[in-house]
Amino acid sequence: MTMQTLEERFNALEQDYNALIATKYVHYSEIKKCNETFVDSAKNTTWVAKVKKLIEDSYGKESDYYIDFEKAGKAGYYSNYGRLKNKYKPLFDAAKDDLAHSHLNNSSLPEISALSLVLNILNKFPSFARKLKRRYNDRTPLEINDEYDVQDMLYAILTLHFDDIRAEEYTPSFGGGSSRQDFLLKKERIVIEVKKTRKTLNAAKVGGEALIDMARYRIHQECDVLVFFIYDPDHYVDNPQGVINDLESQDKQGRVKVVIAQ
Repeated sequence: MTMQTLEERFNALEQDYNALIATKYVHYSEIKKCNETFVDSAKNTTWVAKVKKLIEDSYGKESDYYIDFEKAGKAGYYSNYGRLKNKYKPLFDAAKDDLAHSHLNNSSLPEISALSLVLNILNKFPSFARKLKRRYNDRTPLEINDEYDVQDMLYAILTLHFDDIRAEEYTPSFGGGSSRQDFLLKKERIVIEVKKTRKTLNAAKVGGEALIDMARYRIHQECDVLVFFIYDPDHYVDNPQGVINDLESQDKQGRVKVVIAQ
């Protein structure tokens, strides 16, 4: 029997995931007094175990991917469908994309797109932030305290991958005002809006601001894709996948991408 490559195993588990999602059903929860969505328990357990082993084989048990995957199984109360969609699958996607990126020099693999690279960076930002806190010899941690810190850190990361990054670009006038676009990747025609949640900037307010920006970006002549990056380390967003689905569904052309990184 021929041994599968890591890439082939990721692709196979992607197909298994789609089959698993197809088993979803609704069940009334006596504890929460509402309907909840579930998937087949046995198939879910098998998929999670296989992904965990694949991440171990790809990155090792000391990697952030492996540690985060284990934590995902203990984070809050979710139905198995909710945990699968909101916790396990985003980690699986990030690990899969990162594996492809790490092999960019292999000519047998397709070149990763600029958008995929941006999304990968944003999804891994929490891991990057955690590493800044764990410094050698108990040195003072590098903290990310507000939205400006997030912007500065993200800008530094983006400069490693993109040559022409325009900070503080503004859209044309819209309804008597203008909107600050945190980063414009000029050549790639990607705009990245950066937000960090706080007590006064919860999911509802972030969503409202995003809807306004979505209307504004449509007349920005240098923007093909608008990416909303919402950094939420304190978990002010209770249902990140729901927020992502709601915002992305407002754009019928698929030109809006939302990343909520916790």
